[in-house]
Amino acid sequence: MELRAVLFVHTPSRPASRAAVERGLAWCRRRGIRAEAYPEGNVAAADLVVAVGGDGTLLRAASLVYPREVPILALNAGGLGFLGAGDAAGIEEALAAVADGRGELERRARILAPERGTALNDAVFLGTEAAGFTGLDVTVNGEGVFSLDGDGLVVATPTGSTAYALAAGGPVVAPTAPVLLLVPLAPHRLGVRPVVVPEGAEVVVRARYPVRILLDGDGAGGLGPGEAVVVRRAPAGTVLVRLPGTDAFFARLRGKLGWSG
Repeated sequence: MELRAVLFVHTPSRPASRAAVERGLAWCRRRGIRAEAYPEGNVAAADLVVAVGGDGTLLRAASLVYPREVPILALNAGGLGFLGAGDAAGIEEALAAVADGRGELERRARILAPERGTALNDAVFLGTEAAGFTGLDVTVNGEGVFSLDGDGLVVATPTGSTAYALAAGGPVVAPTAPVLLLVPLAPHRLGVRPVVVPEGAEVVVRARYPVRILLDGDGAGGLGPGEAVVVRRAPAGTVLVRLPGTDAFFARLRGKLGWSG
C-alpha cells in the first residue's frame, strides 16, 4: 500500500515502545512520509496506524480511528501481544514490508452499543464495585435467551473470544466467523451457559440490579434497574495488517495462550 501519512500510537511511559516509535518516525521521514505520534498527530489524515505496545494499545488505536477502516499495524513492545503482527524491535522492517505491498489486510468485526461506543473485543456488563452481583435479562431478536443472576455478562466478537470471554469459559472462535458470543460471568445456575448467535442479531441486555458497562475495558456508563442497552454488530470494522511470517490464528493460540492443538 502507498504510505502518505502514518500515525503512531503507543504508551510513552514504556521505554521499549517509545524507542521503537522514535525509530519508526525517523524511518518514515527519511522516505518523505508524513509521520506523527498521537496525541499530537492528526488521526483523520492517517492512512496507516502503527500501534506499538500490547493488545491494549491496539484496542485504543482501533477506537481512535473508528469509524474509518484505517489499516492498523500492531507491534509488540512487552506484554502478551496476542493480536500483534510482529515485534517492535523490527519496526523498520515491518514498515518497509507494508510500504512494499507485502502486508495482508484482515478485517475484524466490532460491536456497537448505541450512545455508548464500540468495541473490538467485547462489551462487559458487571455489578457495581460495591455489590459485585447483578441480575440481567437477555433477549436476542426479541426472544428471551436467559435470565442471569451472577457477576455479569460478556458480549464478545470473534476477536474477543480469546480475551475476557475465554477466561470466563466461552469457546474459542475463528476471528472471521460471522457470530457474536454471550458468555455469562459466574452464573448462579448451572443451566445458564455461553451462547453463540448470528452476527446480525440484536442483543438486548436489561438490568434488574445496577450494572456497570465496559467497552474494551473502558467505562461506558451504567444501567439502573429496568434500563436496557442494545448491542449489535457495528457498521464499520477494524482492519489489521498481517506481515509475512505472522503466525496464523491457531499457531498464536499455541504460542501465546498454551493451546494444545
